[in-house]
Amino acid sequence: MATNPTGKEIPSIVAGMFYGEIIEDEVFPFPQFSESQKETAKAMTDAIQKFAVASIDAAKFDKDSKLPPEVLKGLGELGLCGLTVGEEYGGLGLDSTLYARVFAEIAAIDPSIGVTLGAHQSIGYKALINEGNEEQKKKWLPRLATGEVFAAFCLTEPGSGSDAYSIKTKAVKNDDGTFTINGQKLWITNAGLAGFYTVFAKTDHTDAQGNKVEKISCFIVEKEMPGVSFGEKEDKMGIRASETRAVYFDNVRVPAANIIGELGKGFKIAMNVLNSGRLSIGSGAVSGMKMILALATKQAKERKQFGDYIVNYGLIQEKLSAIATNTYATECLVYMTTGKINQGMHFEHESAICKVYGSEKLWDSIDKATQIAAGNAYMKEYPYERIMRDSRIHLIFEGTNEILRIFTALSGIKGPSDDLKELGKIADVSKALQDPIKSLGVLTNFAKKRITKQFTTKTLTKCHPSLERHSQKFTHSLKDFSVSVENTIMKYGKNIIGNELAQLRIANMTIELYVQLCVLSRTTAILNNKDVSDSDKDYVTLMTESICRDSHQQFTKNHARLTSSYDKLTPKISKHVAERDGFGFDIIDF
Repeated sequence: MATNPTGKEIPSIVAGMFYGEIIEDEVFPFPQFSESQKETAKAMTDAIQKFAVASIDAAKFDKDSKLPPEVLKGLGELGLCGLTVGEEYGGLGLDSTLYARVFAEIAAIDPSIGVTLGAHQSIGYKALINEGNEEQKKKWLPRLATGEVFAAFCLTEPGSGSDAYSIKTKAVKNDDGTFTINGQKLWITNAGLAGFYTVFAKTDHTDAQGNKVEKISCFIVEKEMPGVSFGEKEDKMGIRASETRAVYFDNVRVPAANIIGELGKGFKIAMNVLNSGRLSIGSGAVSGMKMILALATKQAKERKQFGDYIVNYGLIQEKLSAIATNTYATECLVYMTTGKINQGMHFEHESAICKVYGSEKLWDSIDKATQIAAGNAYMKEYPYERIMRDSRIHLIFEGTNEILRIFTALSGIKGPSDDLKELGKIADVSKALQDPIKSLGVLTNFAKKRITKQFTTKTLTKCHPSLERHSQKFTHSLKDFSVSVENTIMKYGKNIIGNELAQLRIANMTIELYVQLCVLSRTTAILNNKDVSDSDKDYVTLMTESICRDSHQQFTKNHARLTSSYDKLTPKISKHVAERDGFGFDIIDF
């Protein structure tokens, strides 16, 4: 995938927020589809829709818990198995933006197909694309691109889900240079379907002091290798037609030629792969919400109650409006991120936010659409219950939303924390700040920066004039955020790692700031475009108003709770629950 055709590197937008900084030229104008991108996207989405009408029956696939072989073959013939593979290896070589748009189309039609294709290319052979050598790519990519061979990503184990570094699968080097792998992987999508497995295992190494240590390495394992076996197909709540199994490795001998990247560098390889996979969840959520909104709108316009169509009732309008704003905000996040990836941005923060925000807004949207459809939605003859079951997994896999919030907070804090290391040498930072003369050498530069943040109120100068109020609120919030980050670092020091509720507040504030920024940038681009109709401009302006108001309220709530006593209630209540093994008493007790 041509993720960075420019060859340059630009800093993460979100990482800059932790310093209270935004480089406007990197955010405005909003990344636009080029004419060639539009043509490619239109041709491919049209082809997908035609294929779907002829070949895809999501309800039947869900009932049968199986994707027919002819459908998988058809996906390969459409090129959907090689969206990210370079043309020189037989793929389409789409950039991040085109991949997101094309993948989203098929994912919305049938999430099981979306998961199957995503597990195949977003993560299954992504390490091969990122870190594989030329010989490995020539051997494998042509067959992976056509769907002749499917891929699976093998990281999760029974005792290590989000804690990837605690895996137990071991690869031991043999005298002839090969490796013998023993262990098991759990909940692997495409496990029995695949012929190519990206497998992460511990390997032995010697550190600089001569001590033996274990590190994670990345291997290609082939299905036909002796010792590879599988568990039974998992019976899942949703995405039932996709295949999920355990994979077992019993003395599987792997040649050294099947090592991806450097030995001992597998953890970083895995994390880089998952960054890309999370974007697929965000883009799939956008098309999923559009499909859900179409269903809900049709229901609201056709159903009459109390003498009027329910679309005319305020509480139904609130739900339709919320689904629309959920969709617009997530779309702004995803395509700001993919556009900047194409320009060379480091995107681990942004991809995590796209996954968290997109998956949660998708879940909120199907909940609201289900309520609009009422009793119909509860019946299997309608698609709502299947869509709800299919959607729930997105809050869990590719890193749970809880873990990704922790990641967003801690990785974002790291930069400012490194800058404040000198402050850690002062025994009592708070007193030092009250009497800075005692610590003038350490605090002078810090104080200057802090004063600048507290009193600088420069707005986003490139926002459309009609959005000035929201750009000012964003600027004030960004200032408050960066100061809060510093305060949090100084309050907790290294103990911030154990304070997850503080991390939650930091992460939630980060998410809301990125949402506001992406929406303001895209709406500015639309309002500045003379070819966009007044009706469309009015529509996006109204959605932007709603999104920014709601987002600012969420930011303010989390900002207040970061320093209030509210979060202190949580562990105290939870302790009671744990001690009582649940709620603990009944109304008849007292």
